[in-house]
Amino acid sequence: MTGWQWLALGIVLLLLFFGLYIRGLAARLDRLHLRVDASAAVLDTRLERRAALTQEVALQGSLDPVSAVLLLDAASAAQHSDRSEAARATAESDLSAALRAVFDDDESLAELMDDPDMKMALEELAEVCVGVALARRFANDAARAAVAVRRRGIVRALRLAGHAAWPHSRDLDDAPPDALSRFALDSA
Repeated sequence: MTGWQWLALGIVLLLLFFGLYIRGLAARLDRLHLRVDASAAVLDTRLERRAALTQEVALQGSLDPVSAVLLLDAASAAQHSDRSEAARATAESDLSAALRAVFDDDESLAELMDDPDMKMALEELAEVCVGVALARRFANDAARAAVAVRRRGIVRALRLAGHAAWPHSRDLDDAPPDALSRFALDSA
């Protein structure tokens, strides 16, 4: 082989390597976008389930009227908030605060456990509250990973993200009540 043939072969191999790298990067970005969408869907499902369970617990009749009304208002606001991110985050944060206000006391929670139906509902609510916090962490981790790849110069220059919306993290107060979290761990 002559020098020109080696140079041509080297250029072809370099272009092939570059093409494979770009293809892999595009596939990775696509997988990250799918992961962002899937984790956001899981978070939304768990938030909706938490609001529904909160209403169920509030309507069981075991809570004092003030606590029941507080939980019903917060759960209803979370379920019926408009779909803008800011309004939904505020409503979900308010529901978290209401849950902490009602279920953060070990003694009152122990009294509620005497009713078997309430105990089952609280067990499920505790699991869902812990699940909401985990789902939000996973959703935010997925969004951060996708943003990190999208910020690369080559991804922007070649427009590998296409028309996909920029992933964003979910900022809301999702801390479950401590007493309810301990109860979820004890019953597991």
